[in-house]
Amino acid sequence: MKNVKSLLITSVFFFSNTLMAKTIVSPIHQVNLVEVYSSQGCSSCPPAEKWLEQFKSHEQLFKKFIPINFHVDYWDHIGWKDPYAQRQFTQRQRRYSNLNYIHNIATPGFVVNGKGWNGWFRGKSLPIDNQKQVGKLSANIDDGLIKIQFSPENETAIKMQVHVAILGFDQITHVKRGENRGRDLSHDFVVIGYKREKLGREEGQLSAKMLLPTTNEHTSEKQAIVVWVSESNNPQPIQVAGDWL
Repeated sequence: MKNVKSLLITSVFFFSNTLMAKTIVSPIHQVNLVEVYSSQGCSSCPPAEKWLEQFKSHEQLFKKFIPINFHVDYWDHIGWKDPYAQRQFTQRQRRYSNLNYIHNIATPGFVVNGKGWNGWFRGKSLPIDNQKQVGKLSANIDDGLIKIQFSPENETAIKMQVHVAILGFDQITHVKRGENRGRDLSHDFVVIGYKREKLGREEGQLSAKMLLPTTNEHTSEKQAIVVWVSESNNPQPIQVAGDWL
């Protein structure tokens, strides 16, 4: 009986990993990364989070654009600690500001294709531009590992890095303190796992191999993965790829 039980557990484990095996490939044309900077401690953020919901079923999702919801930690001091907030996301937004890609550090904050965008506040459509040919980005996921390869359209000697984020959906938090006290907040495209790594060079391609980001602190029945490459000292995405997990 013990051997049968062990065999069953092994089979389930193998089947689960088989389901996780996946290859994601971007087009040569640039896929746009739509970054939203938010916080559960910000009373102005729930409408922006609500706006993100519509893109879950958008026909061009992952093909032409990918939203990503970064929760920052600079509102944690006013009475409520955001469980999705990470200091490195705050630093990312500040880096955009230091490089003059955005005009101010605030929530909700929007960055489309590496540049600040305030059209959301005026009800404007996303300024998606897929005309630029930047190269093909591929990611192979198998057994908890992800292998990334980027073939840039133009050769470059600039040092580059890859970012990998796991996104959670239909996340509900009952906020007990702070500006949103007593509210049930819903989040989609929210980052629940994140890693970055240097890209190495091999035969005209840039590549990296790493373990997938952990999501131990958060559970989400529906998840997606986003992979993007950038220069080492510049947060602007060069190419992006993503899909449902």
